[in-house]
Amino acid sequence: MKDLFVLTADSDAQALIQAVLRRHQALQISPISFEVRRFPGRDSGMVKEGPEIARAMVQKGEYSRLILVWDHHGSGWHKLKAAQAVVKIQERLDGVTWTNRSAAVVVVPEMEEWLWHCPASVAGYLGSNAAEFEIVTARAATRLGRTRDRCYGESPKELFEAVLYDKKRRKPLPEDFAALGSSADVTSWCRSETFARFVAILRAWFPAS
Repeated sequence: MKDLFVLTADSDAQALIQAVLRRHQALQISPISFEVRRFPGRDSGMVKEGPEIARAMVQKGEYSRLILVWDHHGSGWHKLKAAQAVVKIQERLDGVTWTNRSAAVVVVPEMEEWLWHCPASVAGYLGSNAAEFEIVTARAATRLGRTRDRCYGESPKELFEAVLYDKKRRKPLPEDFAALGSSADVTSWCRSETFARFVAILRAWFPAS
């Protein structure tokens, strides 16, 4: 039996979470066996049928624990608070035999929010020094019509896309998220409420020996 199955809403999240889960020492958990799969229905599909799809994907006794991860932005559940969305999905997980063995993690507003809690890793990945990166991010935020700090919390995906295009002239790829998941400072990322919750779940299930 493997320790953990994670179902994500897209390939970027899949790549990032795979990279993070390999860093058991940084997460302060024991080494675990895991599999991360992408659900093609994306965020809206995850809230519509994610628990049921996860149950169909996983054979009985194949995994000890299950986590569903999706972005609140894009899920279509904007009238619900994130905490309410988690409760609804958890109830359905419990209803498909994952009681006491599963968790629902909704990222607010979306996965890129985690990245901006460690901008130094983003700058390093893009080959920028601190001074240049401040200019690039400020310029991108201005184009988005917001301050940089507001972008970190409200438009993290758009800011990351704008900065990456400025430096690489392309859209983000799963490889970008894998690299950042491998290099970012986990302690800094824990300033994100949703990432901190993800880590807390892992630490409760797989405590470091």
